[in-house]
Amino acid sequence: MNVPLSNSWIFPIVQSIHLAGIAGWVGATVLVDVRILGRRPVAQLAARLAPWSRAGLAIMLATGPMLFLSDATRYSSNPAFRVKMALLLLALVFHFTVHRKHTRLTAIVSIVLWSAVVIGGRAIADFDV
Repeated sequence: MNVPLSNSWIFPIVQSIHLAGIAGWVGATVLVDVRILGRRPVAQLAARLAPWSRAGLAIMLATGPMLFLSDATRYSSNPAFRVKMALLLLALVFHFTVHRKHTRLTAIVSIVLWSAVVIGGRAIADFDV
């Protein structure tokens, strides 16, 4: 099912909003992770970044399905998209479970997972079949 979004000027706007959401979510998460790696208290920083984080996640989760539905057949057959979705699921589960322990190991794993999700998203264009 292709939604008219795929061949219109709306697609790059939705994609840009999606990227802004990713920047808000991943940016806030990585800032907290870097703070953990520096062995500094994270509670105050995490509280200050929480609105950016929540807004970024909401934007990301709202616009992602729109982008997918614009050309579901293309994305479904794209290996980079599949890898990105698997990594996204893993990163979200990790974030809302293990990551809350705020240890150096969880910070490192978090940075690696979210970096892999972003790289996977970028790779979608390179693996169109």
